[in-house]
Amino acid sequence: MLLQIFTVWLGVFSIGFTFLPMFMVLDWKKRGTADGFSSVNFVLPILVQSFWLRHGLMTNDQTNIIINSINLVFFAFYVSAFAYYQPKRKYLLGQIIAAALAIKVAFAYVDTHDAASINDAMGSMAAGAQIFSLVGGIYEIKRAISMGTTEYIPAGFQFAIFTLIVQWLLFGILHGNQFIAISNAAGLLVNIATIALYFFYPPLTWTVPIFNIPPQKQDNKKVE
Repeated sequence: MLLQIFTVWLGVFSIGFTFLPMFMVLDWKKRGTADGFSSVNFVLPILVQSFWLRHGLMTNDQTNIIINSINLVFFAFYVSAFAYYQPKRKYLLGQIIAAALAIKVAFAYVDTHDAASINDAMGSMAAGAQIFSLVGGIYEIKRAISMGTTEYIPAGFQFAIFTLIVQWLLFGILHGNQFIAISNAAGLLVNIATIALYFFYPPLTWTVPIFNIPPQKQDNKKVE
């Protein structure tokens, strides 16, 4: 009973999480541009969600089907919004084409398995895709270090990802789903590393909530 309640809660929480990037879209609108932000963490989730959706359809996992169907619709919108506010779109176009080809190749590979192993093959591909998507997080970490600031890594989004990943990790453990557990354990490590950046490379113009880390410009004024 408790596990069923937790599953329903996680589904509702995950769907709610889907709306968070809307704040980034509003930020782009306020700035008048998405320049400086990365599209990687909008395109890669579409790849991962496509894999988990197919795995859900193959295993009749209603939680996965509902969550990932909704996610795909919203992230398609976020990618479109990014394209609208981003003056340099060639990298975004390349990422979309690469993601579409990866999905096509992966699905074709899974279809070569027999009925006894095809579901596990799709689960492995989905977990592998989610772990691969951490490349986006690692890229953001590298980018923040090279720029010397976390200005373009919204803190609220990272804190929300932390709470979401912890719950999905617990979900995978409780349900004995090694694919979900392993992929989210890896994601948690990257998320913690990203949050740690706020202490070493604060944003330029805004205060990091919860930790109350002031922006670099404010620190500079105090020094002056």
